[in-house]
Amino acid sequence: MARWWGVALLLVATTTACAGLPESSSIADGRRLDEPINEQIRVAAQAPVPGASPEQIARGFIRAGEDQGETHATAKGYLAHSSVDLWRWAAQETIVYNRSSDLEVRRTGDSSIEVRVAPVGVLSTDGRYRDVAPGTVVRAVFGLSRVAGEWRLELPREGFGLWLEASAFDNLYVAAPIHFVTPSGRELIPDTRWFPKGPRLATSLARAQLEPVPRHLAGAVSTGFPPTTRLAVNSVPVEGGHAQVNLSAAALSAGAEDRRAMWAQLSATLTRAYVTSISISVEGTELELPGLGTTLNSPQEVGYGFTPPILSDSALLRTNETFKRINPFFIPDDAKAQGRRGTESPKASDPREMAAGWVRLTMSRDEKQVAAVGGDLKELSIWEAQEPPLRFLNDWNGLVRPAYDGDQYLWVAGRGPGGPGIWVLSTSSLVPTPEPQPVDVPWLGEDEVVALTISADGTRALVITKSPASGAERLVVAGVVRADGQPRALAPPMPQAQPLQGMKDVVWLDADSFAVLGRLTDRDKTRPWIGRVGAGLDGLRVRYGQTDPTRERLEPVDDARTITTAGGLRGLLCVTDDGRVLAKAGLAWRAIATGSDLLVPGR
Repeated sequence: MARWWGVALLLVATTTACAGLPESSSIADGRRLDEPINEQIRVAAQAPVPGASPEQIARGFIRAGEDQGETHATAKGYLAHSSVDLWRWAAQETIVYNRSSDLEVRRTGDSSIEVRVAPVGVLSTDGRYRDVAPGTVVRAVFGLSRVAGEWRLELPREGFGLWLEASAFDNLYVAAPIHFVTPSGRELIPDTRWFPKGPRLATSLARAQLEPVPRHLAGAVSTGFPPTTRLAVNSVPVEGGHAQVNLSAAALSAGAEDRRAMWAQLSATLTRAYVTSISISVEGTELELPGLGTTLNSPQEVGYGFTPPILSDSALLRTNETFKRINPFFIPDDAKAQGRRGTESPKASDPREMAAGWVRLTMSRDEKQVAAVGGDLKELSIWEAQEPPLRFLNDWNGLVRPAYDGDQYLWVAGRGPGGPGIWVLSTSSLVPTPEPQPVDVPWLGEDEVVALTISADGTRALVITKSPASGAERLVVAGVVRADGQPRALAPPMPQAQPLQGMKDVVWLDADSFAVLGRLTDRDKTRPWIGRVGAGLDGLRVRYGQTDPTRERLEPVDDARTITTAGGLRGLLCVTDDGRVLAKAGLAWRAIATGSDLLVPGR
């Protein structure tokens, strides 16, 4: 059944889950969010042609939305005078569809006409993009009237936003990260949103940077800007790559460390508007950084930076009950070459063997511990070289694969005496034996955790959940709220990869991107999908001159059980139910080893 979403906007259920989007060229190592952006291509929309039919007027109006001139006069020319104020191009969601052929127009009466489209994504008014499930249909019904003998449109009383073809969306908008800081350190954390391109991009980015921490990161990150800080003037001029940001007097209440954070956040965020240096003033008076003067060229100058991704050229492979080291980046050309693979030297901390009854293995980031779940999924164990394993029984069942974070906390999820939950253990010292501590996740409800992974900076969790009642699944990102370093809660979730179903596993690739195993429809095979938080999945939306987004997709791995990475997208790895270890090779997969578990640091 199709999903209807009208403007009157009508919405009817579909057979698959809904909604998220991406910002890279293809699923090979491609363009990143921090690369320079292209200038906006100016679109000269066509005005209404005398004698145009109602169908031509409706199509012309939709297409004219691509003209982002400040007055939008051309598009307004398609409307009856009474409807001009109902065109809320900036105050309602923007519908994104792949091709002009996806737009259908038909007369529904002497004084009405219907437009409908199968969208691939929706952009909210606060710049959050979400993918839309296959089978979704959006429709709007316009009234028709004659103005000076020509057909013109009457918009619904609820108003009407923008409907943009994907190529036009790319031309008009850019994905840009707003930056926040870790509460106890000097790492910058990106939060991607979408902004109109053009001369006011720097102003839009600066204004967004002054907003409070978003809900899904509340308590996990902070900002140096005092709550009521605003731009003193509604403009951030940029000349020769230098931006001058003039803040309101509220900025003066920031302490010394918060001021450093303010500089770092603005410096990192404004790079997306071709800014290479910044100055900050308050009500016209320039602020000075001790020892640095009044100009900042990079966040590193004030001691802030980004957590580097985890890279490892050595992985621990388990085969039956024994372990060996392999190079996860060595991709043999054929089976004969695979047989000639040399093993790496073991590390002193590596376990030598583990009984077959322990499954769902993971390794700490310092590579000194391996955690595993009992075969009945009711018991957790931690293994260190030359030491007997520590075993934890906590009235659990259905335990998923554990996950280590950078602070040596081991995360585990399953069902406890009170229902589904998430727990952490501090494993920096195993003497005395650590006690599992519950993490407050009120939004989990009765949903069961399928998989979870923690970002390298320790501020965010990606969690796959499934409802036992409805079978509905979702992937969410939620901030990790800590007290004295210990995880205490997860912030309210923000959905990702909304169209996917049958999700099995997920892994962070870097500070803002991830890979998830799932299917787009019931008829599809499981494949790894690449996504970016706030920017959606690759392989759904036409972009960058391409005509077929399916060519961006990685090939299916139907029996894939787990997914991990030895370093970013290039180091992506899958382990299958039948014990094959597969490495990404372009869009395809190449067998590199045989084993039941492949362990890389912090996965």
